[in-house]
Amino acid sequence: MDRAEFDIWTAKEVARILTLVENEARYYQEILALVPVPLAVVSRQLRLTSVNRAFRRSFHLKHEDAGRRRLDEFIPAAVVKSHVEHAFEANLPESGIEFTALDPAGVGRPYRLSVIPLPGVEADLEGEVLVVVEEPTHAAPPAARLLEELRVAVWLIDVESGDLQFANLGAARLLGREGVAVWINRVHPEDHARVAWVYEAALETGADAMVEYRATRAGGAIIWLTDRIQPQSSGGRVRSLRIVTTEETERRIQHVQHVQEREVDAAMRLSRHVAHEFNNLWMILTGYAEMLADRFPESDSEALSAMDEIRKAVDRGVGATQQLLQFGRPSPGTMTVVDLNQLMRRIVPRAAFQLTSQPVPVSADPVKLERALRDLIASAAEGQPEGWRLEVETGRETRISDLGYEDWKGQFVTLRMGPLPGVSDKRIEHWCEPYFTDVEKATGIGLAPAASQLRAMGIQVRLERCPSPTGQAADFVLRFPLAPAPESPVEPIPEPAFRRREEPPPSAKLETVLVVDSEESILSLITRVLSRQGYEVITTASPEEALRIAAEPARQIHLTIVEVALPQLRGPQLVARLREIHPGMKVLYMSGFTDDPSLASGLLPPDAGFLQKPFTLNSLTSTVRAVLDSSKN
Repeated sequence: MDRAEFDIWTAKEVARILTLVENEARYYQEILALVPVPLAVVSRQLRLTSVNRAFRRSFHLKHEDAGRRRLDEFIPAAVVKSHVEHAFEANLPESGIEFTALDPAGVGRPYRLSVIPLPGVEADLEGEVLVVVEEPTHAAPPAARLLEELRVAVWLIDVESGDLQFANLGAARLLGREGVAVWINRVHPEDHARVAWVYEAALETGADAMVEYRATRAGGAIIWLTDRIQPQSSGGRVRSLRIVTTEETERRIQHVQHVQEREVDAAMRLSRHVAHEFNNLWMILTGYAEMLADRFPESDSEALSAMDEIRKAVDRGVGATQQLLQFGRPSPGTMTVVDLNQLMRRIVPRAAFQLTSQPVPVSADPVKLERALRDLIASAAEGQPEGWRLEVETGRETRISDLGYEDWKGQFVTLRMGPLPGVSDKRIEHWCEPYFTDVEKATGIGLAPAASQLRAMGIQVRLERCPSPTGQAADFVLRFPLAPAPESPVEPIPEPAFRRREEPPPSAKLETVLVVDSEESILSLITRVLSRQGYEVITTASPEEALRIAAEPARQIHLTIVEVALPQLRGPQLVARLREIHPGMKVLYMSGFTDDPSLASGLLPPDAGFLQKPFTLNSLTSTVRAVLDSSKN
């Protein structure tokens, strides 16, 4: 259309034509937006000129970011180079191109790609391509679902391009989606050279390899990972790497703490030896100094002043020796049951408390425990900014894991105090060592006496990381073995007449109780207590004897009280065999500690109970009665 023809149109007619064109363009845009298949119009520079809703949803792309992103940010660069750029050059469509990309959860998913060249609107303008991405429509098989549910990261890396071809959901849980997208940069800079050497060696030899290293999670937190690398070869060359990554942070922490405690124990033994040797030396020095001082006349002020300096030096040495003895040989003191909640409210009344609703009884020497806690609190408050407030939390914890170290297992009362900001890794590892140097100055014997005193009372104390924006905060964490609750007088509950007698007649015997424990003194104690309550008690130290008794004709057993850790056969295994003979039998487990998940608090069946040794006699009789009556509830 030339200018002359255009000039005869009125402005109203031009506006009408433009409106029709705009409405038609909007109509087709809306159709493309509603298409459920991901579509993208891509420029020759691989910029996303336009994308529909399905594309934004599939690749977690915001609407306002579409024009600023490149196609190779979502589709592997090797696929883009081989097919999309080829479509520009050859001006030919391609379809059925299979590739793997990350979905919004950071999981590698299979896709199928089609590329259709679009000519430019005018001859002198560059064309574009329409990229069509077909998402997988079939449900994942059970094996694939299992792979996604695993708490490990599984990766598949293309060796030639270096692209991430697959990552399961565990990878996103481990590093975060951003961390998965740049997985090659996950390695801590200090470990990068070592990890790179392992990967290069695996590529050269084709042999399986394993490497442990520090990594950076999305958000900046440092974690420990272990990669198990399996090269996949084809045609005599390694084509891809299959990698299984597990988090080892907890194990590393436990290992460091185990080594730390072993080193502290060695230091304690050494300090005891050194302290005894130095006490002998101080005795020699002070004794001879006194002898010499008596020989000097009072007028010899210079000599007497020198002797005073010697005494002062000896006094300082004696003080240091006493510190070594306090660190190396702490006594547990007089152990009593203490309510931890009440103690903390008295020590730090202005703290921010998150305490259990019920009293928390722990076994400790109140005086020594308070002194050690005050030392920890003073250390936590040192150098804190104005307005800092100590947070105190108590609770209960069941520890079942066993990493092979001399760590505790069982049920504990926990006390957390903090947070301490700006805590270095060095301080985490060495805080309770004597003469520990954290920054530029030595802290003397520091918290070593407090830590050793707590350990002497059977209390585990550690400095552990806690959540914080910087990842550099920590709490003092104390774990106390469970103690029996303080017994308080209660009003007697009326009982049936046949149970009011302390010594019921033989004809009024209650249920039959079988007690199995390898300790003869415990068997004797339980027999005396339960017999006085009117129960018929049968005891044995042997699981085989217990099975023989249970199999006797006309024998009826209502309750079995059994030690968990029997030498020949574990308590739960014995109970299972006894219940084959007496299906309705109730059971009461007892143990000094337990690492069996089925005996953890809240996991016992209704017809079973658990007593933590040492237990009171009142708790024994009340628990026996409660377990026997459980079926009546």
